[in-house]
Amino acid sequence: MAIWGVVSDGRVAAKAEAEAAAVAKSASASEVQEAVNRAAVFRLQVLLAVGAVAAALIAGGGLVAGVVLPGQRNGWWGLAVVPLTYNLMYASSRVFLGEIQVWAVAALAAALAAAGGYGFVARRVGDRVQYGQCLGTLAAVALFLQVWEPPPPRPVPIRQSLVQHFPRTLAGWRGVHVALDKATEEQLGADEYLNLQLVLPQNDRDAGVFITYNANAKSKVPHVPWVCMENAGYIRKRGEVRDVIINGLGNREIQVNVLFFVPKPGVTRPPALMVQYFSVGGTYETSRELAIWRGAMGSRGQKGSYLSQTQVTVWLKPDETEDPMAKDSAVYRQALMLLNEIVPLLEKEYYPDLGGAQGG
Repeated sequence: MAIWGVVSDGRVAAKAEAEAAAVAKSASASEVQEAVNRAAVFRLQVLLAVGAVAAALIAGGGLVAGVVLPGQRNGWWGLAVVPLTYNLMYASSRVFLGEIQVWAVAALAAALAAAGGYGFVARRVGDRVQYGQCLGTLAAVALFLQVWEPPPPRPVPIRQSLVQHFPRTLAGWRGVHVALDKATEEQLGADEYLNLQLVLPQNDRDAGVFITYNANAKSKVPHVPWVCMENAGYIRKRGEVRDVIINGLGNREIQVNVLFFVPKPGVTRPPALMVQYFSVGGTYETSRELAIWRGAMGSRGQKGSYLSQTQVTVWLKPDETEDPMAKDSAVYRQALMLLNEIVPLLEKEYYPDLGGAQGG
């Protein structure tokens, strides 16, 4: 069990990445290039991860066999560190990703128990028995990893329709839903989407809210703003990940992408500030790759899951000179104001309750 988690996660993540790249190939040239770049980075990350695991196993095995137990007649006892090392790395990676799951802690406890039990038995059997046991275990694990993948999370529908029920008035903004053309809808592949075009009557400012929802968490993510805005005639001038406080969720802190777009030369459109994030089964992500990975692996923490993306765009006025990325700028504060209205609303009235009957 210790090895299965790490290796199978890598296989599923790679498979999801390949599917996303395949979608991009049927889209624009910029999407194709982005898919190629992401695939190259992903392969490098996999190679580094494999190298790190191998180095940790070699070092750990050598430490146990050569230092901790110098009186042992051979080094096979050191293989007891294998499940422990894998689970330590795997559990640590889950904490790094922002959550501690019960199954990860349980896997780590099982690894500790397995290591202790194996060591207790290994000290009482001969070299040939240890050798045969190790080879048999490795062969069984290798065969298992070739034929098994974790089951996908069960699709979970949205509680109520975004188009029919989502409010058209948000924090003083008034808007209307503008449906996409059929070709774009098909390429988007969302079960539900909302495309609100908003205006703030007090100062004649325009904004937009775009929300997608896929009941199947393993759905592909063919469109992201840094690609779509480029196709619409914009250049991403600046971008960063920020922590923001959502007051309506008990001052919960989430991470979002903050992106500043300027029109390409010859394009007569206003600059735009966008705040964007993914929600995968209630977990917020700023990386498309991590969102795809979480969508593929949702069955490990829950039986049901979903994938959603939210974009809040505020357009700059011609006479604005302040830095839109500054946290005290008017356009940034208005984007966060909209975000503070949207996130709690989605969580409380639209996203399914995966901790209850919907997630079971």
